[in-house]
Amino acid sequence: MSEAACVIGSGIQVRGNLSGSGDLIVQGRMEGHVALEAHVIVEEVGSVVADIETQELTVHGKMTGNTNASERISVTSTATLVGDLRAPRIVLEDGARFRGTIEMDVPLPDDI
Repeated sequence: MSEAACVIGSGIQVRGNLSGSGDLIVQGRMEGHVALEAHVIVEEVGSVVADIETQELTVHGKMTGNTNASERISVTSTATLVGDLRAPRIVLEDGARFRGTIEMDVPLPDDI
């Protein structure tokens, strides 16, 4: 995570499009579209209803929306996520609630 992260606090609701190069920590509610070049973290008290394009996503709270990550998506045991996930590395911890599809960008050998 970079030094300066944007924090959407627990009493804050944001609607719209968010883009940039920094990290985002969601403790409140975010609705819309998120396009960030760094790390998006949805805390346990956080809620996101948005499609996300980012480098890395970690979900501890609730999220509805599709995600395209260039590096990794982690859905922890406290998370509830509804949406499609696409990334080279995807982690679903035991206890996580997930509904959607997973697509991992891994080149397949020619003999499959």
